[in-house]
Amino acid sequence: MVTYDQEPDGGRIRRLRRRAGLTQAEFGQLMGRSQGWVSGIENGDLELDSVTLIVRAASVLKVYPNEITGRPYDPGTPAEDRGHRAIPALRRVVARHGLPPDWPVEPRSRRELETAVTQLTFLRQAARYADLGEAAPNVIRELHAAAYQASPGEESERMHSLLARAYKEADTVAHELGYDDLSTLTTERFRAAASRAGDPYLPMVFDFLRVRDLWAADLWPDALQMLDGAIEAVGEPRDQQQASIWGSLQLRAAITAALSSKEDEAWERIRLAAETAARVPAGYDPYRLEFYSANVEIHRLAVAVEIRDGARAVELASQIRIPPSVPASRRGRHHLDAARGWIYYGGYDQALDEMERAERLAPLRVRNNPVAKAAVRSLLSHERRSQRERLRRMAGRMHIA
Repeated sequence: MVTYDQEPDGGRIRRLRRRAGLTQAEFGQLMGRSQGWVSGIENGDLELDSVTLIVRAASVLKVYPNEITGRPYDPGTPAEDRGHRAIPALRRVVARHGLPPDWPVEPRSRRELETAVTQLTFLRQAARYADLGEAAPNVIRELHAAAYQASPGEESERMHSLLARAYKEADTVAHELGYDDLSTLTTERFRAAASRAGDPYLPMVFDFLRVRDLWAADLWPDALQMLDGAIEAVGEPRDQQQASIWGSLQLRAAITAALSSKEDEAWERIRLAAETAARVPAGYDPYRLEFYSANVEIHRLAVAVEIRDGARAVELASQIRIPPSVPASRRGRHHLDAARGWIYYGGYDQALDEMERAERLAPLRVRNNPVAKAAVRSLLSHERRSQRERLRRMAGRMHIA
């Protein structure tokens, strides 16, 4: 059973800093900040409001980022708890990878299993993580048995390809709800299944997923090196399949560069991805990495936010129009980034509007995101009379005191 940490973020930083034997001045120096900044963080007057700051603090204090943020968070209500209650079953099927099937199990036909995996993708794109967490274990269990029984050759490769896809979708639940150890393990299971799927590009999808572990370890140069290795392995995109994965890797590299303060490189990666997306037909997404022109624009805004360019972020947020056909998970992330951009710019009314849009589209994603929580706490510190009721209702839903 998970024990949820209700300790305030500032108190958590203070405790971890003292455990590390650092004064506020020493911790600030290692963070490249002042003693006053550390005091502001510990007193709750300032926020660790970016992935970069969170993982840097974790690296300095020699802990995992979840110890900084307190994830997984207390879901608060039975309805929200469904996603968290699905985690033990997911752990069980992931732990059994490589063993004989968990009999008795009678897998459905290949066509039915393909439909089941497609449904997992739909749930992930709709940001319905509780439903996804409940559905994924049984699908993985069936695919495990089907792959085990399949004759060597094409049928075995197809079953392992479906199993890899199912692991990828299940990974979203673990990652978004804060179970990063399970996310790492599920990603490794993806690699194991992908290695038997007969698809030369699936190892690059593994690199796309695995790079998050390097982010969490504050290993930005290594993350870019891994992505560039995958980009080189894909090769110059000559067809739609290559273009789809090559462009997705460039988008992840753009965010990595932005998080590591390589602004020029981040914008160049966005440019390359945009040029490539123009060559990919609408609806073509063989690896379910969401590579299309609208997602390039979502990443463009994300880069502006991660480099803390509030003026550029709000300009982009005002210009970009994301079609309703874009999955809710992506649209929710876009509005969250727009909210952060408005906060950096000082537009708190607009930021609250964007946060509400993000939460409506992807409630579990927003409520379990430490950067989203930091954004709401920042809005609370700048609370206006006109915002009070809306903002405090949102804070209550996100369990922010």
